[in-house]
Amino acid sequence: MSELDTQSDRSPRDEWLIDSLTRQVAVMEAMAGVARTGPPGSAGDEVAHCLAWRGVQRQAGRFGRNLEARLRGRLAPRWEQELAGHHRVLAAYREEADEALTGADPKVVVEAEGRLGLRVAVIGKGGAGKSMISGTLSRLLARRGHRVLAADLDTNPGLAFSLGVSPTAGGLPPDAVEAHAGAAYGWRLRTGLSPAQAVDRLALTAPDGARFLALGKIDDADKTAPKQTLVALLEILLGFGDPAWDVVGDLEAGPTTPFERYHAFADRVMVVVGPAWRSAMTARRLLPLVADVPTLVVANRFRDEPDHPGLAPAVRIPDDAAVARAERLGLAPLDECPDSPAIAAVRELADLLTGGGNGHDHHHSDHDHSDHDQREVPV
Repeated sequence: MSELDTQSDRSPRDEWLIDSLTRQVAVMEAMAGVARTGPPGSAGDEVAHCLAWRGVQRQAGRFGRNLEARLRGRLAPRWEQELAGHHRVLAAYREEADEALTGADPKVVVEAEGRLGLRVAVIGKGGAGKSMISGTLSRLLARRGHRVLAADLDTNPGLAFSLGVSPTAGGLPPDAVEAHAGAAYGWRLRTGLSPAQAVDRLALTAPDGARFLALGKIDDADKTAPKQTLVALLEILLGFGDPAWDVVGDLEAGPTTPFERYHAFADRVMVVVGPAWRSAMTARRLLPLVADVPTLVVANRFRDEPDHPGLAPAVRIPDDAAVARAERLGLAPLDECPDSPAIAAVRELADLLTGGGNGHDHHHSDHDHSDHDQREVPV
């Protein structure tokens, strides 16, 4: 018998967990419903149909990875039956997607895979250049016809500048969240607002058609908006499963965010490293914390310095005076110096991520995750 079987036994944290799992099932059922009937306007489009099932498959895997992290948490024994039941539900959705894709034309499945959107989390030491890379990459992908969501999980508005939008725009509004005693920091995404609805209604349109969503902004009346909206934004990113969209998340600097698994939405983590040894030290600390997904290292602001030992970069972005000047002025480098060497290197990065180039992926499957005392996942 579960410890949570009666209402009187449930703490606010228990209620939050049960509701979080219920919300995940709602996301899965909505996506599976689209896949079963075919996306709107896609009658006869087998690729769109397969892409929808591929999205279901991937979303079940993403929620499953998040579930595995919960199973290592301190409250896992208390939630054992609920988590095990949720694992079975996710497995059922994945099996349904597997069956649909197995029965489809292999050529159609391959084409659908090519349309599957990217999910990239960008991490690194403060000042490494994460925001410039994230913002420029997002706009370059949008220029190629991708539907892109650029998400800023940093309270410093670096991504907004790199995208070319106002640093006071794009934050989650207060009415997108609600108080809940069991949620991290005491807040969560408002009941009745799904991740897909949040992106559709709240994401700002940036230059080149990319969409931008950020933490709530600090104002004179309320200094707590970023913390209040953090869990909500994480829930949006984790649950936004539309397979046709790319998502690029600019995470707060340092090891705290990956330690708390803010990268849980991503299928790949990009670790940005600068030429300084401190930047390399941070990268080495970060890599084991994100070892459950493929990673790649991007070297930024390098001149003729050699690669850091053990951190072979997929792409080297050169130190670029024009980009530095644009950043000093608070302007988007892609607008100010579109033909500069650094921007050319970010184009190379976009090629790599979309299958147009070769690079060094760092798969850390040999790490024992139990060795890392990760905090309980906030969402």
